[in-house]
Amino acid sequence: MSTAQSLKSVDYEVFGRVQGVCFRMYTEDEARKIGVVGWVKNTSKGTVTGQVQGPEDKVNSMLECSGLI
Repeated sequence: MSTAQSLKSVDYEVFGRVQGVCFRMYTEDEARKIGVVGWVKNTSKGTVTGQVQGPEDKVNSMLECSGLI
């Protein structure tokens, strides 16, 4: 019998100097490596917003490596 793993979805917005420094590209690359899905985009306010989804442990890893937690 397999153990079901909890899924997690997190919406985020990053403030500060995050546009023009490859933050979005870095986030996409790390998400692929870790094995989570979602989206990320620049906003007209100069921030980056996104969503990350997947198994709870992988989402937490993604948030940590991106400096979001």
